[in-house]
Amino acid sequence: MMRHMILISTMMMTVSLFAQKLDRTMWVDSVLNSMTLEEKVGQVFMIRAFSHDDPSHVADIKEQIEKYHVGGICFFQGDPQTQAQLVKEYQDLADIPLLTAIDGEWGLGMRFPKKAISFPRQMTIGAVNDHQLIFLMGKEIGRQCQLSGINVNFAPVLDVNNNAANPVINNRSFGEDRYNVAAKGYAYMKGLADARVLACGKHFPGHGDTDVDSHLDLPVLPFDRKRLDSIELFPFKMMIDQGIPALMIAHLQVPALDDRPNRPTTLSSKVVTELLRQDLSFDGLVFTDAMEMKGVTKHYDPGRADVAAFLAGNDVITLPQKMDRSYAEVLKAVQEGTITMHRLEESIRRILGAKYDLQLHHRKTQADPNKIISAIQSRQAKVIKAQLYEKAITLVADVNHVFPIIDLANINIGSVSLGSRSLTTFQQRLSSYHNMDHLFIPKQASPKDYDLKIGQLKNKDIVFVSVHDMSRLARKGFGIEQAQIDFVNELKEHTKVVLTVFGSPYAIALFKDVPTIVLGYEEDDLAQEAAAQAMMGAIDITGKLPVSASAQFPAGTGITVPNLNRLGFAIPEAVGLNSDTLSLIKDLIQEIIDTKAAPGCQVLVAKDNRIVYHKAFGHHTYDKQIPVTLTDIYDLASVTKVMASTLCAMHLDDRGLFDLKAPISRYIPEEDTTNKADIIYEDILAHVGGLKPWIPFYASTIEGERKKIPSKRYYRHTMHDSFNIAVTNDLFLRNDYRDTIWRKIFSSSLREQRDYRYSDLAFYIMNRTIKNITGYEVDGYAEMNFYHPLGLRHTLFNPYRVFDKDQIIPSERDDYWRHEVVHGYVHDMGAAMLGGVSGHAGLFSNALDVGILMQMVLNKGRYGGKEYLDPKSINYYTQRHWRSSRRGIGWDMKELNPDKKQNLCEEASRHTFGHMGFTGTMVYADPDYDLIFVFLSNRTYPSMTNNKLGKEDYRQRLHSVVYHALMME
Repeated sequence: MMRHMILISTMMMTVSLFAQKLDRTMWVDSVLNSMTLEEKVGQVFMIRAFSHDDPSHVADIKEQIEKYHVGGICFFQGDPQTQAQLVKEYQDLADIPLLTAIDGEWGLGMRFPKKAISFPRQMTIGAVNDHQLIFLMGKEIGRQCQLSGINVNFAPVLDVNNNAANPVINNRSFGEDRYNVAAKGYAYMKGLADARVLACGKHFPGHGDTDVDSHLDLPVLPFDRKRLDSIELFPFKMMIDQGIPALMIAHLQVPALDDRPNRPTTLSSKVVTELLRQDLSFDGLVFTDAMEMKGVTKHYDPGRADVAAFLAGNDVITLPQKMDRSYAEVLKAVQEGTITMHRLEESIRRILGAKYDLQLHHRKTQADPNKIISAIQSRQAKVIKAQLYEKAITLVADVNHVFPIIDLANINIGSVSLGSRSLTTFQQRLSSYHNMDHLFIPKQASPKDYDLKIGQLKNKDIVFVSVHDMSRLARKGFGIEQAQIDFVNELKEHTKVVLTVFGSPYAIALFKDVPTIVLGYEEDDLAQEAAAQAMMGAIDITGKLPVSASAQFPAGTGITVPNLNRLGFAIPEAVGLNSDTLSLIKDLIQEIIDTKAAPGCQVLVAKDNRIVYHKAFGHHTYDKQIPVTLTDIYDLASVTKVMASTLCAMHLDDRGLFDLKAPISRYIPEEDTTNKADIIYEDILAHVGGLKPWIPFYASTIEGERKKIPSKRYYRHTMHDSFNIAVTNDLFLRNDYRDTIWRKIFSSSLREQRDYRYSDLAFYIMNRTIKNITGYEVDGYAEMNFYHPLGLRHTLFNPYRVFDKDQIIPSERDDYWRHEVVHGYVHDMGAAMLGGVSGHAGLFSNALDVGILMQMVLNKGRYGGKEYLDPKSINYYTQRHWRSSRRGIGWDMKELNPDKKQNLCEEASRHTFGHMGFTGTMVYADPDYDLIFVFLSNRTYPSMTNNKLGKEDYRQRLHSVVYHALMME
């Protein structure tokens, strides 16, 4: 039965293909038979048009369409929107649908750089080892072509560029390896075909090994046939075997193929007919390269050249120098029999067949021109572009084993950009990972400038030197000055230099003695972003040199460096989130600010190890004097419980120094006679240990009938030997009051029920436990084992000791105890009375640092090439306590009991873990979606009694937006 079904299916497919072929033949015959001789001659011409609405130019093109019945138009300059409108007008005017072409090797941006996306040059793509991604690029370029009315793309370039001095092909080639060129050309072609755009490979028989630009003269390829077969012709043969629908003939003199003097291959029947058509069996469409180029016009007159090109075997005469003369000469040649009718109709059948295959006979409705720019500049296109640059980054040499850079915390790094007058995108992104001095040296700088920079950089451990504003041309020294080379050579004698070249790979030969070289290939901002992230361990380094820069750096060179699981940066669509939906975050934040739920905030969203949303909103306070920036730090309040105490507990647990099943008395034996002695840590960290929620310690230290003020019995306004616990900058608590706090904690009553009841006291106890085990309080232990080695730059307790107040967000205008603005000191009263350090509160940070900590946990304890926690501990601590529907061990999780108040948005998975903080903070990670959400605010300013943030569930609503952005994809 199955055999019969397969046979029937195969027969149906065969019948369908036969029917399609028959329909195609019938349409081509019908159109051909209805054409006059003049129309037939016109079909073999493709004229030049500009994509701008100059009335005289548009009128001239329309006249040529009507007068000469041209078969196609090739567009240059202007913008895609105008082009789309003009294509519609021109197509409406033409009796037979027009082939509309563009040189779009790196997309529409090749001709419309200001209005369309430019994808990487083919040489950059030659370094990429992901052919599926190249296919997607081709498909996206095809989509954009279709939107703007283009149905033919003169791409891919199939030339093997094995001449560094090539002035015209150069970075337009995939490189010097024939297999690499063929493979990448095929992927590109298939992508275009998937979008129903005709790919035209070029420049047959191979323009890669020349040092003359055929736009300016006739280049000579002096190689024998054996060499041509093995190198130049190889990619074309492969593409012909794979069904490429069109090829373009170059203007070259190749004596081994046609030894007539000054005979361009475009005009050679030995090349086009005998070699391409007969020997290589190519039956697709053949275009000439532009007939207005000097490679032809220097030796042949207009008209004569076009007749010769057609007789040579070309189907389409592209951009004739003088259309009137060319048309007249070809028409005359047909009338006189020089060009036979059979030969003419042979080409017209190919042209019409291509138009049928492109479905031009259907006269489809085109996209609205007013929406084309936004449609072309799609986020998905930007994702593909960014990923191509990422996968192209090539580590050419690393003699000193600089990469991977694991220990960011303990190295002194500097950077200098050569050829730039300001901070570069590369340097800005480096700053996301490390505090470093950034310098720049413009071109034509004085020797004194170079000497000054040497002095500033020579004592660094590593210096990132990047080269900018380069040229692709060897005759211009690739745009690199000798002074720049001398500077790099001198600097490397003092320190480790990492040289990053944002330009031609051939240029690295000028820096042959530099131990570490990275290629970014292009100056594009996304290339610079990719290089910085790759070098900092956020993405893999996998690129391979597409060409040989020198004997030292042959093609294929490239050191693979796996990523270190550091957070990278990308647009939301790169990880399956929708930017438009995420933009709703801004609207909701504005509502928070307008309703005075909080004066400002930071928001971070990360997915799949990439930060895709990281913004600051509002101001430090409602007086709007200081805007919130991404480097400002917030009081995290109870987020301290997980970002400090719980992490430390897990770390100690991993090392066998702490046991969750142990009673409190094991690690705090001095309290072994209290009612807390036998409670186990696992219970108190999950808030099921029966502890009281909190104790207002400060209330016992204030006095006054109407206005409560700090009692002189307990406080001084200046520091003394016995009053040195800093509560604020001018309020100091009596030293021995620590003992009172501990006495109150351990003498407090226990709840009879051991069900879930949130309690700060467990984390006071955890801090003391950590100190008894290690000799360090939670701040010191966390700094030593997490914050410092992770390279966190804004995470600490008591930030007033380190940071300027303008970088610290104030927490409250206290009018009940401290009677001043709480600024740089912890807001929580109990933590403040312990000197700003406790296990339940006291930590300050920003969204980026918190995101890094959460990503480390989400990575099962790994980050930046180090293991901080055992995956087993993470799995255990982030699962619910058996007596709780919400709490893990230390970690808050999603409430699963529908009868209880829900703490998270309903879209969050049941495995989501994190914590909230009293001051208006929230941080959660969802392992099911590899998703991190961080929200930091100071909702307690000016008063902690303001709880609009909580009453309106703003944090949960913001969190929900992120999930909706995920679900939109």
